[in-house]
Amino acid sequence: MHLNRRRVVRGALVPCVLGLSVLASACGGSSSSSSSAAAPAASSTSTSTAAASSSTTTSASSGQQFVVGFSNPTGAQPSLNTTQAAVSALGKRLGIKVISLDAQLNTQKQVSDINQFIAQKVNGIIVFPLAPNTLNPALERAHKAGIKILGWDAFTQKPASGASIAPYDANFDQGLSYGGAKQLATLVGTTLHGSGNVLGIGIGAPVPSIAFQVQQYQKDIAAGYPNLKWLGTVQNATDDIAGGQKVTAQAITRFGGKINAVMSYNDDSAIGAAIALKGNGTHNAVIVGEGGTSEGVNAVKSGQITASVDIVPWRQGLIAATMMHDLLTNQSVPTWIENPVVMYTKSNIGKRLDWDTAVSQIASGQLTCANGGCPAPLNK
Repeated sequence: MHLNRRRVVRGALVPCVLGLSVLASACGGSSSSSSSAAAPAASSTSTSTAAASSSTTTSASSGQQFVVGFSNPTGAQPSLNTTQAAVSALGKRLGIKVISLDAQLNTQKQVSDINQFIAQKVNGIIVFPLAPNTLNPALERAHKAGIKILGWDAFTQKPASGASIAPYDANFDQGLSYGGAKQLATLVGTTLHGSGNVLGIGIGAPVPSIAFQVQQYQKDIAAGYPNLKWLGTVQNATDDIAGGQKVTAQAITRFGGKINAVMSYNDDSAIGAAIALKGNGTHNAVIVGEGGTSEGVNAVKSGQITASVDIVPWRQGLIAATMMHDLLTNQSVPTWIENPVVMYTKSNIGKRLDWDTAVSQIASGQLTCANGGCPAPLNK
C-alpha cells in the first residue's frame, strides 16, 4: 500500500507506499506502470486479448453471479483506489458485483466492515489487513461461513511452501520487498560500480512490511555488492518529503557527507533526500524510492531522483479479481502470488501506462491478465 506510500501498512500506518510505500512506498500518485517491460500501449490488442475478453464475457453472461466485499484500508490513497477500481471493472466482466468499504486507516472499522460483509452473505472478501492479529477473528468467522478470503499484502514475508495461510485462501503481494528491492539494489550497485556508501530510509512507525522492505534493500546490497557499505537506516517520522529531507540532513552530518546512494521506502522520502544532498553540495548520488506516485514520476523525469518502483495498482486489480473469480469457481489458485512491479528511470519513464487509462482499458476488455503482465498461471 505504501501509506503515504501506504500511510499505514499492515496494521499500522499504510505508507504511501501509500504516503506512509506496500502500504507498499508506493501508495500515492495517479501514474501507472507495467511489468518488467513497458506497459501495453493504449492501442495494443492481440489475439490472446480478444480470447480472454471473449472468455470473460462468457463468464459474466452465464448467469453465475457473485458478490465480493472489498476492504480498502484507506480511500485517501490514489493507488489503493486504482486497485479498487480495477477490481470492480474486471469484476463486472467476470460476473462479480464488488461492494467496497473504506476502513479509513481504522483497525476497528475494518473489523466492522468484515462483519458487515459476513452479514451481507458475500461470496468472497478481498482485504488488505491493517492489523492482522486484530482482524483474524473476523476473517475466521467469514471463512467458517463459507466465504472465500483473498489477502492483499497480508503477510510480511512469503509463507513457506505448504504452510497454512488460514484464515486466507490465497494472498497476493504488492512486490515491493522482493522484486522492487532487488531491482533497486541492482541499479544502485551497478551505477556505483560496486563501491560506495548507502543510506537506507525507513518509516518512523511500527510497520512490519516497510521494515522488511528496507531490510531487503540491505540484504540484496550485501549479497550482490559486498564492497558497498550500508551506513545505516534512518527513520522518517512524518512520512513525507520534509521528513525525508530532515533525516538525510542529519545523516549527512553523522557520516561526514560520505553518502553515495539513498534507498528509500517511498518516493517522498527519496525526494526529501535529494533536496538535502543537493543542499550539501552532493549532485551525483544515486537516489531511489518505491511507489510510482505522481511526485515520484515527476522527480524521475526531472532527474531529481534516479528511479522509482511502481506498484502498478491496476495490475493488482487484475490479479485480485482473477484470483477471486478462480476461488469462487473452484479453480486451482496459488496460495501466494507476487505482483510484478516496474522500476522506472529517466530512460524508460515515457513508457508508463497511466493508471486511469489502464482502468478504462480493463473496463472495456482491452486490458486483461492475458496482456497486462499478470504472473502465471493467471495470465491465461
